[in-house]
Amino acid sequence: MSFSKNVIPISIPYEEIESATNNFADENLLAQGSYFNVYKTQLLHSGDMVDIVARKSLNDCYTDYELSMSKNLNHKNIVSVFKICVNKGERIIINRHYANGSLSKHLSGPTSLTWMQRLHICVGVADALKYIHYDAFEDEYIIHNNVNSSKVLLDQNWEPKLHGFRSASKVKKHHLDLTNSFYGKLE
Repeated sequence: MSFSKNVIPISIPYEEIESATNNFADENLLAQGSYFNVYKTQLLHSGDMVDIVARKSLNDCYTDYELSMSKNLNHKNIVSVFKICVNKGERIIINRHYANGSLSKHLSGPTSLTWMQRLHICVGVADALKYIHYDAFEDEYIIHNNVNSSKVLLDQNWEPKLHGFRSASKVKKHHLDLTNSFYGKLE
């Protein structure tokens, strides 16, 4: 994959992200992971301030792989890439911020989801999985390999958004039996 060729239309200058995150200050750090540090901030987009998260990669090969898996996905229940920033080989993926955070915090925290909200979330995630398994590409399936409650973000209307395609696999349709590249885990 030619990284730069695929991101030019949605690229953003490093200085703009650096300024928006106050030089990636700790007060903007939303989460730290094995592969990304996630910063919450706002960017001006089409005249409006937009809440975003900037996922600063700690390992660029995972960033490239995740982008190659998710860049052409277009579904209301899948997190899409908003912008990309490349600076001296360092990659930062910009996504919209989803106000209600991950599903995991609502399943284990003090927030209580109604049964109707839970059902709506389940149906949305199932629709996203159907899309990546059958509808996203004519000749390939995408197997997410790591679907769990932390990979489901919830927007301000509690609409679920599947993300985290770092472990995903593409498989030729009707050849699922010819692959052993599934790395999912149970939690």
